[in-house]
Amino acid sequence: MTPAIVIGVMARTGQAVAVALSGTAAAPRFRARREIELVPRGQAAQPYHAAAGMDLAAAAELIAQTESAAEKAAAAGLLTVAAEVPATAVRAVAVVVKAVSVPGDLAGILRSHAWMHAAEGVLYREAVLAAVTECGWAARAVEQSALPAAEQAIEALGRAAGPPWRRVEKDAARAALTLLTAAADNA
Repeated sequence: MTPAIVIGVMARTGQAVAVALSGTAAAPRFRARREIELVPRGQAAQPYHAAAGMDLAAAAELIAQTESAAEKAAAAGLLTVAAEVPATAVRAVAVVVKAVSVPGDLAGILRSHAWMHAAEGVLYREAVLAAVTECGWAARAVEQSALPAAEQAIEALGRAAGPPWRRVEKDAARAALTLLTAAADNA
């Protein structure tokens, strides 16, 4: 019997890290890890910043292109992770999100440097969530503040994964752990 695989993803500006786990929340097993470039070379990783001096129509087009490219790249990267494990065993993917508030209109976002950063974070997280659905897996947004500490499990997973095991990998693993916890709760 093929073990169920869950994937946790931590997206940042222009890139993401995916960590695949199996097992249980009490005894997780590292299966795979991948860094995913979400923006093609030559394309602006900070599209709202790049759009700041453009007219609104051109700015909207640039942001839409980045969003589309990020979704395609995320799907390809997640499928690559799934190819490292039995792909049919991937049950769900958890994406770390942050609660942010940005204006509902592009002009409002472009008026504030802080809102541009926040909107870019939302863009990449939403692109990864859309890619998960496109791949046919259950997508779950996990609030960063709700990630489990699980220090012993995270340390053991880091030893199994090997370097690098930075905060981004740890947070992706913590997101995946929430799916293993949910699976145990539903069993």
